[in-house]
Amino acid sequence: MNNPYQSPQSRVADAVDGDIEAIAGGQKLVIYAILVYFLAVAAQVAIGQLALLIALVSLGLSIAGIIKLSAGMKFSTAIQIMCVVLMFVPLIGLLMLLVLNSKATTRLKAAGYRVGLLGASK
Repeated sequence: MNNPYQSPQSRVADAVDGDIEAIAGGQKLVIYAILVYFLAVAAQVAIGQLALLIALVSLGLSIAGIIKLSAGMKFSTAIQIMCVVLMFVPLIGLLMLLVLNSKATTRLKAAGYRVGLLGASK
């Protein structure tokens, strides 16, 4: 017997393709990379060439985030390599990180995650 007052049941996680946990972890790394990138730009004004170390940390975070995020979103190997190569072009790399973050946010929200400033939470 069906209850007319029962809320609809659906399996949202099955409707979203890719590994959601990998997408969430990759998105966190990408967000941290963006924040460290802005910190490196501000530090370059303040301390000069020493800020290059901060920029290298940002580059490492972004490459790790891109690999994890693109693997979770089932991107092809060619797209993953292209994204990593584009990270070495300063402004293009930042724009690519923002686009990947936006795509990850869309997938995570469709899977029922709450996405805030520092990443996703269930």
